[in-house]
Amino acid sequence: MLISPHLVEISIEEWECYDNELTQTPYEVVDTINREFSVILETTHSPRYAQARIYHFLSQYSDYGFSDSECHQVATNVINLYYKSNIDRWEFLSISL
Repeated sequence: MLISPHLVEISIEEWECYDNELTQTPYEVVDTINREFSVILETTHSPRYAQARIYHFLSQYSDYGFSDSECHQVATNVINLYYKSNIDRWEFLSISL
């Protein structure tokens, strides 16, 4: 996993999304999510808002398991590393968009 101010690179294995013969997550999907996550981190100044934004974006890829608790925890871990915060997986519920 690589997290820098301009780039998020998280592998299929690290995302813990679907990776089996029946529901193989295409690498293009993971690349798209990583790019958008990078943009969200760069353009959002609050870990809670970043979490809400990435969860919303990940919901578009629920067919690949990106709305599951494992992927949400990965996103939250990355947000905490990036912002040096300590939010939990449910923190976004405390804000209104």
